[in-house]
Amino acid sequence: MEALSPAARRVVTACLVAGVALRLMLFAVNPPTNAFDDHYRPISLMLETGELPAKDACWECYHPPAFYVSSALVAAGAAAAGLEPLTIQKIVHFLPCLYGICTLFALLGVLRRLGLSDFALCVALATACFLPRHVYMSAIHSNDTIAYLGVTVCVWLTLRALDGGLRPGALAWLAGAMAVTVVTKYTGLVVVPVVLATFGAAWLFRLAPGRGRIAAAGALVCVPALVTLTLFALPNVREYGRPFPSNLELFHDEWLASGRGARDVDFFGFHPLTTIATPILSPDNRDSLWTVLWARTFFDMEPRFLQFTDPVDAGWWDAYDRFLGGAEDEAWPGTAALGATTLLTGSTLISLGLLPLALLVAGLLRILFGAGRLLGPPDPARAARLQMFPVLIAGVMAGIVLTTVKFPYTFSMKSVYVMNALPAAVACVGLGAQLFDDRPWARRLVAGGTALLALVCTVHVLTLFTAMARA
Repeated sequence: MEALSPAARRVVTACLVAGVALRLMLFAVNPPTNAFDDHYRPISLMLETGELPAKDACWECYHPPAFYVSSALVAAGAAAAGLEPLTIQKIVHFLPCLYGICTLFALLGVLRRLGLSDFALCVALATACFLPRHVYMSAIHSNDTIAYLGVTVCVWLTLRALDGGLRPGALAWLAGAMAVTVVTKYTGLVVVPVVLATFGAAWLFRLAPGRGRIAAAGALVCVPALVTLTLFALPNVREYGRPFPSNLELFHDEWLASGRGARDVDFFGFHPLTTIATPILSPDNRDSLWTVLWARTFFDMEPRFLQFTDPVDAGWWDAYDRFLGGAEDEAWPGTAALGATTLLTGSTLISLGLLPLALLVAGLLRILFGAGRLLGPPDPARAARLQMFPVLIAGVMAGIVLTTVKFPYTFSMKSVYVMNALPAAVACVGLGAQLFDDRPWARRLVAGGTALLALVCTVHVLTLFTAMARA
């Protein structure tokens, strides 16, 4: 790894400081219960009984245990110290924020190992630090950010192991990280094919220290993860008839009785103007899978936070909730009740999100069609390491598509799940930005667009912070 220039170090430091500050600020004012689901319930059951709850004991109890076990240990320690219940709840609420912050530093570690130019690295890191969805999720109590962290750490450790010649210590760290990540959330299972694909590419390109050692290392690092998965899955097969049961399968009749309707999902179209025109879920945009996955990454379209900045009468929010949960579009209440500033902020952030999307696609194409060939002679070592990123993106997106096919509801199309591909997305943004290293006008355009995204995101989070602090 080459040392960063002094200017690049200043940009990296500024991005990390601002990224950490935004996440801490939004966490500090967000009520612990303002979340997509009640992830406190499994923790409470563990504290009450001293053991893992049954998968059907509560709505979120089906999840793998890593997040809940670690949270219960922290809660038990806080209780032993004599802290009040509300204080304990906020401490447990902080864990997802901590995981989100740690992910930023792990992403920097990934980017440093890709041979990016200072310009490309700064653009990629800034995109991550000021990515609205990741800021939101770092303030919400859920088991998502621990999965993001696990996947990112596994990517970094894989690169580190390859760069270091597959030393036993590096492989042991990778194996341990994989074993934990696969039991953070079902989406964390993607690390197994990602690591296997990376070692497979290294084997194919005949990298040092030789094919035999690469094959053995690739197999061995996956063993702890596969054993952990087996120990998790076998009891589920006995009790619930499937290795990875979900809440919708366990509570299917209850879910259908709730009145939520299936959607006629568009799996092929991409219509960015519909979300730029209406930056919350609406009849014009909510059924387009790729549109809402992208747009929800850059603005609170669900929403979880807008109710603090736009406290219109409860009737509008009730109507909007009915619209989100129902099958009929007649319940759509329109956007007239939302403030002009909110709508402008949302449209601006979603529009600015087209830049990282374009850079991501450019970087992905660069990997798929020759890795280093677009900028110079092919580099087998670099090409082998880059193969993990298309596999990670494809694995995450395939999971979202399959889930949406099985459960065609609005909730299936959340950018929350896209964030598991964050290390690949950020890497591809950097590879895309590097294409413009020798084009000053394009560099200025990319740098300006990234800086504007950072500025608008910062103002947006500060607005949320101010409104929520007053609530």
